Amino acid sequence: MRIGLICGAFALAGFACNASAQAIAARAGSTGFGGDLGFSVTDAFGLRGTLYGGSVSRNLTESGVRYESQLRFGTAMALADFHPGRGRFRLSTGLAYNNNRFDLVARGTSGTIEINDRTYNISEVGTVNGRLRFNRTNPYIGLGWGTAARSAGPGLFFSADIGILFVDPTVTLSANCSPAFSAAQCAQLQADLRAEEQEFEDETFFRRRYPVLSFGIGYRF
Repeated sequence: MRIGLICGAFALAGFACNASAQAIAARAGSTGFGGDLGFSVTDAFGLRGTLYGGSVSRNLTESGVRYESQLRFGTAMALADFHPGRGRFRLSTGLAYNNNRFDLVARGTSGTIEINDRTYNISEVGTVNGRLRFNRTNPYIGLGWGTAARSAGPGLFFSADIGILFVDPTVTLSANCSPAFSAAQCAQLQADLRAEEQEFEDETFFRRRYPVLSFGIGYRF
């Protein structure tokens, strides 16, 4: 991510941005694997751009249904950092482009699967496939530790952030309608899938807040 692009984004908010790059860092955490580029504006105020990607596998149980899931990361953030006392501790706020998603597969057990508390045969509906996605633009607030807004000299540094993205998740689920099903049975299956989606959204851990916890190591110039 070029400094000029970050400067351009913050210039829209009225910030003067004539500083050169101050620090780069490699990072990993709940938003994936990636890095950030930061530079100073004043002795107590800095700007950062971050980019994350990658994927991890995990299992989820929602509404009594066990899902195999693949969490695919895709997050870009533009952050403003305030350093009280001009030290390494920082308070951060900004916006994130959030393309994180869970790809979901529920295979059921013992040849059956429950959808909205109704039991279906796997041979009739197959696996239940789904996806959990978030609204693309999310506000962020957090705090962390890193290099000072204007460092005394070059060197390695440790970086950490903890915060929250304010999100609005959406779940979509699908399953096959057996050729043996009547029109009414197919309609019931679709109604049960919609109800299961709503329960999933209501119960999911990411209902309104996506936790951000990341660590990194970087170099200041």
